[in-house]
Amino acid sequence: MAKKSIEIRKSEMSDEMQRETLQVALLAVKVYEERIDIARYIRTEFERNYGGSWNCIVGDFSTSVRPKANSLICFTVSDNKILLFKSA
Repeated sequence: MAKKSIEIRKSEMSDEMQRETLQVALLAVKVYEERIDIARYIRTEFERNYGGSWNCIVGDFSTSVRPKANSLICFTVSDNKILLFKSA
């Protein structure tokens, strides 16, 4: 299996939280084919681990969101553009 390319485009998270996000996303992309399933898995993991309401968008998008402080990351895993943030 080819190695997945990862690029963080924007982050307002701690380094530790960024690493966890990428680990969770890599697993999601490996296990699921459908973007909705990838997004649901990432969101569920972050709600379980950090509480509150998290949002995850996978695919092509333009957005304007108001996340809680230190809880936003936008990145790509291979050809999947992913936005994860906690609702304000």
